[in-house]
Amino acid sequence: MFIGKQKLRKKDNGVRKKDNGVVAIELAIIVPVLLLLLISMFDISNFIFCRNKMIRTAQELSNVITRDSLTKPQLDSLLQGANLIAEPFDFQTSGKVIVTSISKQNPSQPPAIMWQDSYPSGATGSKVTNMNALPGNLVLGAGETIIVTEVFYTYQPAFPGYVLQSDQTDIYALA
Repeated sequence: MFIGKQKLRKKDNGVRKKDNGVVAIELAIIVPVLLLLLISMFDISNFIFCRNKMIRTAQELSNVITRDSLTKPQLDSLLQGANLIAEPFDFQTSGKVIVTSISKQNPSQPPAIMWQDSYPSGATGSKVTNMNALPGNLVLGAGETIIVTEVFYTYQPAFPGYVLQSDQTDIYALA
């Protein structure tokens, strides 16, 4: 019986010598896949973080603006605060914020834009233009006013073309 095991071991030795380098081949196949997954997770999580940050920027600005009546210089200074709220993202070069006041003066007329301000100044492109279809399907009664804050940001992924197909993606937040 012992002799049979020795013969079996001799046959196995021939097979075992042929599996040298299998781990290196497996590693060469797995490492690129793991790196692509890691890059994807980083880009997607950073995009989600940026989107949430822009939503939060719109909400915070709306919150502060609607607390009290403001002068134009005070409003401009609050809009410049979007740079601080949106950190660590570079809002000054890739973002803009537009605040619109919409009011319905009397019941027979549709709501109208009372004033609009933006940062950086002169920023255009507000999506709040059709007063018959207000954001969130809001319906204004006579004498009611709403403040709509829009934040636009152009997100640039750390690794363009791998996960997000373009080198920049536009983010739009409304509060």
